[in-house]
Amino acid sequence: MNTATPRNYLAQSLREEQQRTLSLCASHTARTIGKPPVYSGITALRISGIEVPYCISLKPCTFHVLYDERSHRASRSNTRYLLHHNLQSTHGIMYIDHQQQRIRFTHPIMTWALLASHLSQVEIIVLADAILRSTLQWIRTSIDDIRRFLENSAPFPSKKRCLAALPFLETVTDSPMEKRSVLALLRYGLPYPETQWSILIPAFGRTATVDMAYPQQKVIIEYDGDAHRQDKRQYRWDERKRQALRAMGYTVIVVFADDIVSKDGRFRFAQRVADALRCDISDIPKPQYKALLSDDRRERARLKQQAYRRREARKGRKV
Repeated sequence: MNTATPRNYLAQSLREEQQRTLSLCASHTARTIGKPPVYSGITALRISGIEVPYCISLKPCTFHVLYDERSHRASRSNTRYLLHHNLQSTHGIMYIDHQQQRIRFTHPIMTWALLASHLSQVEIIVLADAILRSTLQWIRTSIDDIRRFLENSAPFPSKKRCLAALPFLETVTDSPMEKRSVLALLRYGLPYPETQWSILIPAFGRTATVDMAYPQQKVIIEYDGDAHRQDKRQYRWDERKRQALRAMGYTVIVVFADDIVSKDGRFRFAQRVADALRCDISDIPKPQYKALLSDDRRERARLKQQAYRRREARKGRKV
C-alpha cells in the first residue's frame, strides 16, 4: 500500500501546527516579566509535533504552562497551569529557538505524565503511542525510555495508569485512530491484531501494507480517515487494493472515525470483526488488557456521582 499521502498529510499538518504554536509561544514569552514560562501539556505536544489526544477535562486555551507551587503561578490570560509533581528525570525541560526567542517546554514523556490525570486510560495509551511514533531525532523515544522514566519517577497522579499502558505499546500503530481501533477490539475480548501487515497481491505484482489483520482468519481491517481522500490516486489505489484482497478470499472491514468515537460505535465495530473471525465478543478483555476496564469504572462512578447530586438538589428544593 502506498501510504505516502496519508503520512505526508499528517506530517504537514503537524508541522504547520508546530510553527503556529511556536510563533504564539514566542510572543507569549516576550511579554512575560521575570522567569520565562515552561510550556507543557497540549502546548508542548504541539511544539514537539505530536498528535494531541482527546482531553475533554482541560478547558480550551492557547497555553499550558508548568509551575512548581501555586504561589509561584503568575496570572496570564488564556493560560492553564499544570503542576510539576516533582517529575525529575533526564526527560525534563527542552529548548528550541524561534524568532529570536528561546522557547522552553517539557519533554514528551514528561508531558505525557503531566497530562495523564486529565486523560482516559485509552487516551493515555494513544498519547504514548503517538510519542513513540515520532521520528524527530531530538525527541525520538523508545518504550524502554518510558519504562525507565516510570521506574525512576516519584509517585505522581495517574502513575499506575501510565504503568498500565505499557502492555499496549509493544507495537506502534500508524495513527491515533488506528490505535483507538485496536484498543476497541481488545476492550471486547478480541485478540491483538497484527498492525502494518504486508501481503503480496499477485494481480498487481506488488506488496501492500494494511493497517490491521488477522492473517490466519483472512480478516483485514483498514482505517479510512480524511487523509486517504486527499489524493485521487491514493483513493483509487485503496479501493483497488481492497477489491483485490476480497478476490483473494480476505474479508476486508473498513472502519471510520464514527465507528470509534462513541461507545456504541466501538461495540458495533468489535461485533463486525468478531463475526468475521467467527468468534464471540466479551464484555471482559483478556487478562493482560484489563486496564481498559478502568474507563468504564470511571464513567460509572461519574454517572453515580451525578445522580447523587441530582437527588441532593431535589431534597434541597423540597426543604
